[in-house]
Amino acid sequence: MISFLGRRLLGGLITLTIFITALFFLVNVLIPGDWTSQFILTAEERAARQESLGIDRPLIEQFWTWMSSAAVLDLGKSFGGSPVFDRVRDAMATTVFVFVAATVISFPLGYWLGRASAWNERRWFTMPTTAIAVLMFTAFPPVIAFLVERGIRNLLSPETYRTTTQLDPERWGFGPPFPEDVATIPQILWRMVAISLFVFAVALVVRWAIRAVFGRRVPPGVIAAMMVFGSLVGWRLSGFSGQAFDIALAMSILIGGLVVLSYGEILLVTDAAMIDTRTEDFILTARAKGLPERAVRDRHSARAALLPVLSRLVVSLPYFLTGLVILEYMFGVGSGMGSLIFEAINDQDTPLIVGAMAVVGVMTLGLRLVLEVAIAALDPRVRLIGDRVP
Repeated sequence: MISFLGRRLLGGLITLTIFITALFFLVNVLIPGDWTSQFILTAEERAARQESLGIDRPLIEQFWTWMSSAAVLDLGKSFGGSPVFDRVRDAMATTVFVFVAATVISFPLGYWLGRASAWNERRWFTMPTTAIAVLMFTAFPPVIAFLVERGIRNLLSPETYRTTTQLDPERWGFGPPFPEDVATIPQILWRMVAISLFVFAVALVVRWAIRAVFGRRVPPGVIAAMMVFGSLVGWRLSGFSGQAFDIALAMSILIGGLVVLSYGEILLVTDAAMIDTRTEDFILTARAKGLPERAVRDRHSARAALLPVLSRLVVSLPYFLTGLVILEYMFGVGSGMGSLIFEAINDQDTPLIVGAMAVVGVMTLGLRLVLEVAIAALDPRVRLIGDRVP
């Protein structure tokens, strides 16, 4: 397993380096002008400003300077003067929270609907949901984001929409200037994510204990319900429950939009994988043993379909993250990575653009590594022998 992790990590780092290199040069070449072009300055003032920012040097020299700093986890400063890492860290709090919450909903939902569709159950329900899944899977993410945003705006009154999507710290008993001993919204979001991940780890341990003691499998939907309930209890006991529930409510529409955008692929892959297994020998053997059809579906066919679903998720992670960034921008979420990246592009703030995209790339690399390890652990055909996988 160590050699497996080493190969995957090395391959991911090479891919990430190529991605950051291409991104750095493309951003600096394709964006017209530079940060100083948005100000009315004399030629001498512009040259002095460019020299102070270091953008008067050759591009290859700027690249090596940035890469040297990034190698020691220093993303530098934006042209506005604030540290890039601090701004990206605060923006990532919103993105990570929404991504985790949407995944907890969309994966069990798509997996359950895919199982029902493959076994021709509840046709009155699975047929329209499958049609919606095909539409969401094949459509262009910005179009879906625009339609979802417009549809929600039309359903809700302007006042309700603003109340639901915008955070008002004055409801928590304070406003700007904020007291130093009060946690900021990004800090609260990171605490919420930490509590949810801890609850998820506990749920996995409980699932393993139930399987080891009673020999019964816990469905993903039950794990998701345990995680949601445990997170709510954890937020309640954490001492910032009022802020946590306000933030969760404000992010609910964004979470719903990402669920709509992502559940379809999980449904379709699960459906196709389970249909392919219906005539396999292990399914026929399970039926010949007299197992109930539900057990054949859940314990055999659905379990075999889980591997293709995870494999597809590895490939689709950049798509989901890109869709989330677009949704954040469409819904006007000012604290997320979407707003940060688009703001940086509008300001021609290349250090902030490259730093933000590099962090997104690292996040994608980490999630892909986790999913690949899960696939290697779940698939009994995978055996790591020396430095090769037979």
